[in-house]
Amino acid sequence: MTPRGVQDLRRPDAGVTLLELLLATGLAAIVVTAVLTVTQNALRIWTRGEASRDAREVASVVLGGIAEDLRQVHSSSEGDLVVEWVPFDLERDGVVERTFPRIRLVREVSGAERDAIERRAVADAARRARAAAIARGEQDADQPERLTEEELLAAAGVTSTELSAGALGALRDVEGGTLAEVLYAVVPTGGEGAERTTGVLLRAERLHTPGEPLRFMTDEAFDRLGFPAEWTQAREIAGGVLWFEPLLATQTSDISGAGSWSDASGVKAAATCWDAWRRGRPDVDVSAWNEPAPGMGRAGDRPLLPRAVRLYVEVERAADRRRAPSLLDGVDPAATTIAVSSTSRLRDAQGRHVLVGPEWMLVRQVRADELVVTRGRRGTSARAHASGTKVLLGEGATLVVPMMLHDDDWGLELDGPGEDAR
Repeated sequence: MTPRGVQDLRRPDAGVTLLELLLATGLAAIVVTAVLTVTQNALRIWTRGEASRDAREVASVVLGGIAEDLRQVHSSSEGDLVVEWVPFDLERDGVVERTFPRIRLVREVSGAERDAIERRAVADAARRARAAAIARGEQDADQPERLTEEELLAAAGVTSTELSAGALGALRDVEGGTLAEVLYAVVPTGGEGAERTTGVLLRAERLHTPGEPLRFMTDEAFDRLGFPAEWTQAREIAGGVLWFEPLLATQTSDISGAGSWSDASGVKAAATCWDAWRRGRPDVDVSAWNEPAPGMGRAGDRPLLPRAVRLYVEVERAADRRRAPSLLDGVDPAATTIAVSSTSRLRDAQGRHVLVGPEWMLVRQVRADELVVTRGRRGTSARAHASGTKVLLGEGATLVVPMMLHDDDWGLELDGPGEDAR
């Protein structure tokens, strides 16, 4: 008989059996696993959404900067606008890896913008002078990053007395210096793998004195491979550019309703290139995207400007490119179904373009572990791809920029050779 107040450990309900403990542990494990799975899926969806939003924000900021320059295009005889496409054969084997656009223009600038451009030009000149002095052994290589006042004055070509009398920079006519040349160029990132076919958007600017030649409009602004020359001091605006497409509306372009802004050939199509003075600067022999704009009139004493410009860009972050799925097997040029390592990042790819090596493909259907595609899109051709090639999917943004300075009368004089008015 068990004394009162003392638990009888021999009773069946006095404790937890081993079987019950195992069952409870198993149930707890199931619940924890389910919670973790739901949490991981939620985090994965949230992370993918954040990455997409970040990429779209970058794309929107990039387009906003270009749009601001386009809105200020100068419409007098000193103005200019050139949009052209440039092929890149990085391996010099006769095979074009990518074709990217350039935008070259002359815009009006405010006094504050003029001063900022001058300051950057002086700072760039001082840095180049320092690098040259270090290379010649005339200066210690262990220099502080900040430029000294003496270096800036020497680069600007002014004395301290002249500096105190005005803005830093070369002495200039107060009435001049209100125009600037601006260059946007997408060039290959370089490196290996996917980096060879992704692009970097560069921007350069310099003040333009009326009556002097436009240096960004000449071949000297680019090296033999198509990259901006060092003297342009082009700066990176955005990396991870998969696609950048400016479309320009002529007087006859249909830019409203279904199928608007089509880049197909025809009098109602938008143009993929532009030459404000009709000098044949976009070279149609190097890219079909440089086909002259339909409906263009003669150039008179003012540049011909489009009615509007539609900018579209797709970018992908470096981290997303590293995690991008890849081809499981080699792909021949005739294949329309490609096996990929994972479709988790391609679930929203149907109806969108993916970049595989230098080839663009349109995704028709996303299956469990493969994509059904249309080959050779966006001016590329179907080609063979090795196993392990990355499948890149960018996030896009679109911006339409009305050109308020275009001449309403230029569409009346169609056909005929362009005149060199400058």
